Amino acid sequence: MESPANLIHRGVIAIPICLAMIFAAGSAAAQCPDRGTVVDDQVSNLQGKPYQAKEIATIVTDGSNGTKHAVVTKSNLFRDSRGRVRVERFYDGTDNPSEIVPTDIWIDDNCGTSVSLLPAWQTAKISKITLKQPVEEPDRPYCQEVDLNHPPHTGPEGTFEYLGHKFIDGVQIRGERESYYSSVQEKLSGAPPVRVYENWCSISLDTPMGVHTLDEKPKREITIVISDIRQIEPDAALFEIPKGYKITGSDENAAAPSANRGSSGTSAPR
Repeated sequence: MESPANLIHRGVIAIPICLAMIFAAGSAAAQCPDRGTVVDDQVSNLQGKPYQAKEIATIVTDGSNGTKHAVVTKSNLFRDSRGRVRVERFYDGTDNPSEIVPTDIWIDDNCGTSVSLLPAWQTAKISKITLKQPVEEPDRPYCQEVDLNHPPHTGPEGTFEYLGHKFIDGVQIRGERESYYSSVQEKLSGAPPVRVYENWCSISLDTPMGVHTLDEKPKREITIVISDIRQIEPDAALFEIPKGYKITGSDENAAAPSANRGSSGTSAPR
Protein backbone atom coordinates (compact mmCIF):
# COMPACT_ATOMS: atom_id res chain seq x y z
CA MET A 1 0.00 0.00 0.00
CA GLU A 2 1.37 3.42 -0.87
CA SER A 3 1.98 5.95 1.86
CA PRO A 4 -0.53 8.82 2.21
CA ALA A 5 2.19 11.33 1.33
CA ASN A 6 2.78 9.69 -2.05
CA LEU A 7 -0.91 9.60 -2.84
CA ILE A 8 -1.56 13.19 -1.78
CA HIS A 9 1.05 14.56 -4.19
CA ARG A 10 -0.60 12.92 -7.19
CA GLY A 11 -2.77 15.16 -9.29
CA VAL A 12 -6.47 14.72 -8.67
CA ILE A 13 -8.14 13.53 -11.87
CA ALA A 14 -11.91 13.39 -12.01
CA ILE A 15 -12.96 10.28 -13.90
CA PRO A 16 -16.66 9.72 -14.61
CA ILE A 17 -17.42 6.37 -13.09
CA CYS A 18 -20.13 4.69 -11.10
CA LEU A 19 -18.11 4.30 -7.92
CA ALA A 20 -20.48 1.89 -6.29
CA MET A 21 -19.90 -0.55 -9.15
CA ILE A 22 -16.13 -0.80 -8.68
CA PHE A 23 -16.60 -3.86 -6.52
CA ALA A 24 -19.78 -5.10 -8.18
CA ALA A 25 -21.33 -8.10 -6.52
CA GLY A 26 -22.05 -9.67 -9.86
CA SER A 27 -18.43 -10.49 -10.67
CA ALA A 28 -18.34 -14.12 -11.65
CA ALA A 29 -15.82 -16.34 -9.88
CA ALA A 30 -14.50 -17.53 -13.24
CA GLN A 31 -13.43 -13.96 -14.05
CA CYS A 32 -11.33 -13.57 -10.91
CA PRO A 33 -7.57 -14.18 -11.07
CA ASP A 34 -6.33 -17.11 -9.01
CA ARG A 35 -3.96 -15.41 -6.56
CA GLY A 36 -3.88 -18.24 -4.05
CA THR A 37 -3.98 -17.30 -0.37
CA VAL A 38 -3.19 -13.60 0.02
CA VAL A 39 -2.83 -11.57 3.21
CA ASP A 40 -3.55 -7.82 3.30
CA ASP A 41 -2.20 -6.42 6.55
CA GLN A 42 -3.44 -9.03 9.07
CA VAL A 43 -6.39 -10.34 7.00
CA SER A 44 -6.36 -13.24 4.52
CA ASN A 45 -8.75 -13.57 1.58
CA LEU A 46 -10.42 -16.79 2.73
CA GLN A 47 -14.02 -17.08 1.52
CA GLY A 48 -16.95 -18.29 3.60
CA LYS A 49 -15.59 -17.16 7.00
CA PRO A 50 -16.54 -13.50 7.53
CA TYR A 51 -15.30 -11.59 10.56
CA GLN A 52 -14.20 -8.21 11.83
CA ALA A 53 -11.66 -7.24 14.47
CA LYS A 54 -9.43 -4.50 15.82
CA GLU A 55 -5.65 -4.35 15.50
CA ILE A 56 -3.00 -2.34 17.32
CA ALA A 57 0.49 -2.31 15.80
CA THR A 58 3.27 -0.79 17.91
CA ILE A 59 6.79 -0.11 16.66
CA VAL A 60 9.37 0.77 19.32
CA THR A 61 12.85 1.94 18.34
CA ASP A 62 15.84 2.98 20.45
CA GLY A 63 17.46 6.34 19.80
CA SER A 64 21.21 6.96 19.82
CA ASN A 65 20.88 8.37 23.36
CA GLY A 66 19.05 5.29 24.60
CA THR A 67 15.55 6.79 24.65
CA LYS A 68 12.70 4.72 23.27
CA HIS A 69 10.32 6.02 20.61
CA ALA A 70 6.95 4.32 20.05
CA VAL A 71 4.67 4.73 17.04
CA VAL A 72 1.22 3.14 17.07
CA THR A 73 -1.13 2.30 14.20
CA LYS A 74 -4.69 1.32 15.07
CA SER A 75 -6.79 -0.54 12.51
CA ASN A 76 -10.28 -1.88 11.96
CA LEU A 77 -10.22 -5.15 10.00
CA PHE A 78 -13.09 -6.56 7.93
CA ARG A 79 -13.53 -9.64 5.73
CA ASP A 80 -16.81 -10.74 4.14
CA SER A 81 -18.00 -14.14 2.91
CA ARG A 82 -16.56 -13.47 -0.57
CA GLY A 83 -13.09 -12.92 0.85
CA ARG A 84 -13.20 -9.17 0.28
CA VAL A 85 -11.00 -7.22 2.69
CA ARG A 86 -11.22 -3.73 4.17
CA VAL A 87 -8.55 -2.27 6.48
CA GLU A 88 -9.10 1.14 8.10
CA ARG A 89 -5.88 2.57 9.56
CA PHE A 90 -5.39 5.39 12.06
CA TYR A 91 -1.89 6.80 12.55
CA ASP A 92 -0.19 10.17 13.05
CA GLY A 93 3.36 9.28 14.09
CA THR A 94 2.49 9.21 17.80
CA ASP A 95 1.76 6.44 20.30
CA ASN A 96 -1.95 7.34 20.56
CA PRO A 97 -3.50 8.29 17.21
CA SER A 98 -7.05 9.63 17.02
CA GLU A 99 -9.68 7.17 15.77
CA ILE A 100 -12.20 9.74 14.55
CA VAL A 101 -11.35 9.58 10.82
CA PRO A 102 -9.14 6.86 9.26
CA THR A 103 -5.85 8.11 7.84
CA ASP A 104 -6.28 5.68 4.96
CA ILE A 105 -8.49 2.75 3.97
CA TRP A 106 -7.52 -0.27 1.89
CA ILE A 107 -10.19 -2.31 0.11
CA ASP A 108 -9.56 -5.46 -1.94
CA ASP A 109 -12.42 -7.14 -3.81
CA ASN A 110 -10.59 -10.52 -4.03
CA CYS A 111 -11.20 -10.40 -7.77
CA GLY A 112 -8.28 -8.39 -9.09
CA THR A 113 -9.25 -4.86 -8.04
CA SER A 114 -8.19 -2.89 -4.98
CA VAL A 115 -8.53 0.72 -3.91
CA SER A 116 -6.71 3.02 -1.51
CA LEU A 117 -8.91 5.72 0.03
CA LEU A 118 -7.77 8.93 1.72
CA PRO A 119 -10.85 10.12 3.64
CA ALA A 120 -9.38 13.53 4.57
CA TRP A 121 -8.92 14.31 0.87
CA GLN A 122 -11.86 12.21 -0.36
CA THR A 123 -9.67 10.61 -3.03
CA ALA A 124 -9.35 7.05 -4.23
CA LYS A 125 -6.67 5.25 -6.20
CA ILE A 126 -7.83 2.11 -7.98
CA SER A 127 -5.39 -0.71 -8.82
CA LYS A 128 -5.91 -3.65 -11.13
CA ILE A 129 -3.88 -6.76 -10.39
CA THR A 130 -2.36 -8.51 -13.38
CA LEU A 131 -0.90 -11.96 -12.82
CA LYS A 132 1.97 -12.70 -15.18
CA GLN A 133 1.46 -16.44 -14.77
CA PRO A 134 -1.46 -18.42 -13.36
CA VAL A 135 -1.06 -20.06 -9.96
CA GLU A 136 -0.13 -23.65 -10.72
CA GLU A 137 0.70 -25.06 -7.29
CA PRO A 138 -2.17 -26.40 -5.17
CA ASP A 139 -3.12 -23.63 -2.78
CA ARG A 140 -2.41 -24.26 0.89
CA PRO A 141 -4.04 -22.56 3.88
CA TYR A 142 -2.26 -19.63 5.49
CA CYS A 143 -2.52 -21.21 8.93
CA GLN A 144 -1.90 -24.89 9.58
CA GLU A 145 -0.89 -27.05 12.53
CA VAL A 146 2.87 -27.33 12.90
CA ASP A 147 4.33 -30.72 12.08
CA LEU A 148 6.53 -31.16 15.14
CA ASN A 149 8.27 -34.11 13.48
CA HIS A 150 9.34 -31.76 10.68
CA PRO A 151 9.42 -28.25 12.17
CA PRO A 152 10.46 -25.21 10.14
CA HIS A 153 14.19 -25.17 9.40
CA THR A 154 16.01 -22.27 11.05
CA GLY A 155 19.60 -23.23 10.25
CA PRO A 156 22.42 -23.79 12.78
CA GLU A 157 22.12 -20.23 14.16
CA GLY A 158 18.40 -20.50 14.88
CA THR A 159 15.88 -22.27 17.11
CA PHE A 160 12.17 -23.05 16.70
CA GLU A 161 9.57 -23.17 19.48
CA TYR A 162 5.96 -24.32 19.22
CA LEU A 163 3.84 -22.09 21.50
CA GLY A 164 0.67 -24.16 21.49
CA HIS A 165 -2.90 -22.82 21.47
CA LYS A 166 -4.86 -20.08 23.23
CA PHE A 167 -8.16 -18.28 22.70
CA ILE A 168 -9.01 -14.70 21.69
CA ASP A 169 -12.72 -13.82 21.91
CA GLY A 170 -13.65 -17.47 21.50
CA VAL A 171 -11.35 -18.00 18.49
CA GLN A 172 -8.59 -20.56 18.96
CA ILE A 173 -5.17 -19.48 17.70
CA ARG A 174 -1.82 -21.22 17.59
CA GLY A 175 1.66 -19.78 17.86
CA GLU A 176 5.30 -20.37 16.97
CA ARG A 177 8.56 -18.56 17.61
CA GLU A 178 11.85 -18.50 15.72
CA SER A 179 14.98 -17.07 17.33
CA TYR A 180 18.26 -16.33 15.56
CA TYR A 181 21.73 -15.76 16.99
CA SER A 182 24.75 -13.98 15.58
CA SER A 183 26.65 -17.29 15.44
CA VAL A 184 26.45 -20.91 16.53
CA GLN A 185 28.95 -20.10 19.29
CA GLU A 186 26.72 -17.31 20.62
CA LYS A 187 23.74 -19.66 20.54
CA LEU A 188 25.56 -22.36 22.52
CA SER A 189 26.91 -19.84 25.04
CA GLY A 190 23.42 -18.79 26.12
CA ALA A 191 23.70 -15.28 24.71
CA PRO A 192 20.40 -13.53 23.82
CA PRO A 193 19.20 -13.85 20.21
CA VAL A 194 19.70 -10.97 17.77
CA ARG A 195 16.28 -11.52 16.19
CA VAL A 196 13.06 -13.09 17.47
CA TYR A 197 9.99 -13.67 15.35
CA GLU A 198 6.74 -14.80 17.01
CA ASN A 199 3.67 -15.48 14.91
CA TRP A 200 0.07 -16.37 15.86
CA CYS A 201 -2.73 -17.39 13.51
CA SER A 202 -6.21 -18.92 13.47
CA ILE A 203 -6.72 -22.22 11.68
CA SER A 204 -10.52 -21.88 11.66
CA LEU A 205 -10.43 -18.36 10.14
CA ASP A 206 -7.17 -19.07 8.24
CA THR A 207 -5.76 -15.64 9.00
CA PRO A 208 -2.98 -13.96 11.05
CA MET A 209 -3.74 -13.23 14.70
CA GLY A 210 -0.76 -11.33 16.00
CA VAL A 211 2.99 -10.86 15.62
CA HIS A 212 5.92 -9.98 17.84
CA THR A 213 9.38 -9.34 16.40
CA LEU A 214 12.52 -8.15 18.13
CA ASP A 215 15.69 -7.03 16.34
CA GLU A 216 18.92 -6.05 18.06
CA LYS A 217 20.74 -4.38 15.14
CA PRO A 218 19.17 -1.91 14.75
CA LYS A 219 17.19 -2.31 17.96
CA ARG A 220 13.50 -2.41 17.06
CA GLU A 221 10.44 -4.16 18.46
CA ILE A 222 7.17 -4.67 16.58
CA THR A 223 4.03 -5.94 18.27
CA ILE A 224 0.71 -6.56 16.54
CA VAL A 225 -2.26 -7.39 18.77
CA ILE A 226 -5.66 -8.52 17.47
CA SER A 227 -8.78 -8.08 19.63
CA ASP A 228 -12.58 -7.66 19.54
CA ILE A 229 -13.04 -10.48 17.03
CA ARG A 230 -16.63 -10.87 15.85
CA GLN A 231 -17.57 -13.57 13.37
CA ILE A 232 -20.31 -11.63 11.60
CA GLU A 233 -20.94 -10.49 8.02
CA PRO A 234 -19.73 -6.89 7.54
CA ASP A 235 -21.99 -4.34 5.85
CA ALA A 236 -21.59 -4.65 2.06
CA ALA A 237 -21.30 -0.84 1.80
CA LEU A 238 -17.89 -1.06 3.49
CA PHE A 239 -16.46 -2.56 0.30
CA GLU A 240 -17.65 0.24 -1.99
CA ILE A 241 -16.07 3.60 -2.73
CA PRO A 242 -18.15 6.32 -1.04
CA LYS A 243 -19.98 8.79 -3.25
CA GLY A 244 -18.15 12.06 -3.81
CA TYR A 245 -14.65 10.57 -3.89
CA LYS A 246 -12.37 11.56 -6.77
CA ILE A 247 -10.19 9.07 -8.61
CA THR A 248 -6.47 9.99 -8.50
CA GLY A 249 -5.42 7.65 -11.29
CA SER A 250 -5.86 3.99 -12.04
CA ASP A 251 -2.91 1.61 -11.99
CA GLU A 252 -3.68 -1.16 -14.47
CA ASN A 253 -0.39 -2.99 -13.90
CA ALA A 254 -0.18 -3.15 -10.14
CA ALA A 255 1.94 -5.94 -8.81
CA ALA A 256 -0.08 -8.66 -7.20
CA PRO A 257 0.30 -9.08 -3.42
CA SER A 258 2.57 -11.97 -2.61
CA ALA A 259 0.65 -15.21 -2.23
CA ASN A 260 1.37 -17.04 0.99
CA ARG A 261 1.83 -20.78 0.64
CA GLY A 262 3.12 -21.59 4.09
CA SER A 263 1.81 -21.58 7.62
CA SER A 264 3.74 -18.52 8.73
CA GLY A 265 5.57 -15.52 7.36
CA THR A 266 3.29 -12.58 8.18
CA SER A 267 4.67 -9.29 6.99
CA ALA A 268 5.23 -6.32 9.25
CA PRO A 269 2.79 -3.38 9.13
CA ARG A 270 2.66 -1.49 5.86
